[in-house]
Amino acid sequence: MIEQQTDGGPEQADACDATNPSPTPGRDGAPASQPQGGPVESRWRMLGCFLLMLAAMQLTIGPKLLLSQWELLADQDAGVAEGEAWLKGRLDLPPFIGGALDWDYPSLVLRAGENAGDPSHRLHDTAFFTPTGKIYNVFPPLVSILTVLLSPLHRLLLGDQVHMWLQTSFLLLVFWPLPIVGFLVFRRRTGDSAWAALLTLAWMGGTAVLPTLAQARHGYLGGVDHVLSQVGLLILAADLLGKQRIWPGLIGLLISTYTRQMTFLYGIPLLWIALRDVRSGGLPRWNVRRFLFCGAGLAVIAAPLLSLNYLKFGNPLDFGYSYIYEGREDEPMGRRFREHGTFSTHFIKENLYYMHAAPPRIGEITAAGVQISDDNPHSTSLWITTPLAFWVLLSVGSWWRELNCRLLMMGSLLVMAGLVCYHSPGYWAAGYCRFALDFLPIWLLVAAPFTRGGWRTWMTLGCVAWSLLYFQAVV
Repeated sequence: MIEQQTDGGPEQADACDATNPSPTPGRDGAPASQPQGGPVESRWRMLGCFLLMLAAMQLTIGPKLLLSQWELLADQDAGVAEGEAWLKGRLDLPPFIGGALDWDYPSLVLRAGENAGDPSHRLHDTAFFTPTGKIYNVFPPLVSILTVLLSPLHRLLLGDQVHMWLQTSFLLLVFWPLPIVGFLVFRRRTGDSAWAALLTLAWMGGTAVLPTLAQARHGYLGGVDHVLSQVGLLILAADLLGKQRIWPGLIGLLISTYTRQMTFLYGIPLLWIALRDVRSGGLPRWNVRRFLFCGAGLAVIAAPLLSLNYLKFGNPLDFGYSYIYEGREDEPMGRRFREHGTFSTHFIKENLYYMHAAPPRIGEITAAGVQISDDNPHSTSLWITTPLAFWVLLSVGSWWRELNCRLLMMGSLLVMAGLVCYHSPGYWAAGYCRFALDFLPIWLLVAAPFTRGGWRTWMTLGCVAWSLLYFQAVV
C-alpha cells in the first residue's frame, strides 16, 4: 500500500499496489507516473476484467492463433533439436535428410554421399561451422534448456519422443504467460484493471506480437523466441518501475536475453538503478551492495552463453551468425552479410527507414477486407502499424520526471542502435516490424499511465482500434 513520509517529504507509491491512474508530478527520487490514493480495487473486478479480456482476445485474435493446433517439433525448431542433441550428449545438430533430422549422422550421410553443409540439409538459419564440419544452433538457448527440463515429463507421456513437446507444455510456457503477465504488469502500472485489459489486448493483438504468435503456432524458432522475450521484458520493466528488488529484473533479463541476445543491453540501466537506489522516496543514494548483486546476476546470465559460443565456435564472443550463410552467399541476406558484415553502420539509414517510416504495401482489396502485400518483406513502420507507440513521445514531459523511466528508455535506445546496425532489417516481416518487439513493450509500459483521461482516452481507443484492424489484415 501507499506510505507517506511523516516529515512532509515526497510520497512513494509502489506500482504493484497503484490504484488511481491519474499521473502526478515527481522528481528523481519520487516516481512521477505512479498513481496515489483512490479506492482499492476489488479482486472480483480484477478477475472480471481479466476474463472479459480473454473473451475479447478469443473474438479478435483467437481465430488467427488456433491454440488447438499449436505444435513444437525438433524437425521445425532448432532450439528443440539442440535440446534433443544435449540429451544425446552432443552439441551439434544432425543434417536434415528426407524431411527429418538424421540422428544416425554421420554414418548414414557418409553412406549416401550427402554434404551436411548443404543449406537444404540444415534446419533454417542453423550454422555450418566449416573448421569442424558440424551444424549448430545459433539462436539463444532458452527453448533448448526448456526441452531438457521438460524431457522427463515428455518421456513419461510421449515415450521416447523427446523430439516434440506436449501441446499443453507449449501453450502453458509460450502463450499463456503473455495475457497473464501482461494484464498484471499493466494493471500495476496504471492501477486499473479495465484499462490494463485494454492495453494488454492492444499489445497482443495490435502489435507485431500477433504475427509472431502466429509463427510460434507452427513452431518457428524466431517466433517462439520473440514471444518468450516479451514476458521477460515486461517482468524486467515492471520491477524497475515498481519495487526495484532487482532479482525479478534479473529473471526478466535472463528470459529476454536467452531468447533475444540484444536485450542484454538492458542490463546497463538495471545496473544503474541497482546502484542509484531510489526506493526510500527521497533523494537517490548509492547502494554498492545491490550493485554488486546485480553485477553478479549479469555475469551468471552471460557466462553460459559465452561458454556455449566457445564450445561451438572456439570464441566466447562468436555467436555463430556468420556461419548461417554457408552455402547461402547469393541470397539477399547472405549478400548483405558478405559485403558489410553482421553489424555495420552501413545499414543504419536503411534499417531506420524500415523500422520507423516504411509504409505498408496494400495488396488485394475485396469485400472481405484489405490484404497487406508481401512485396516488402523488410518490415513496416511501427508508428503506422501501432500508433499507440506515439504516447511515449506525447507523454515524454511526464515520464521524463521519473528516473527509472528515463533509464529504461535510454536502454531501449541502446537496443535500437544495435538493431539498426544489424545486417537484417527483420526479414521476413511483411507488414510489420518484428524487431520493434525488443523495445516496444517497455515503451508501452512506460507510457501506460498517461494514455487516458479526457481526449487521451479517445485517442487511445482510436489507436487500439486501428492496430487491431490492421493486424487482422496482416495475419
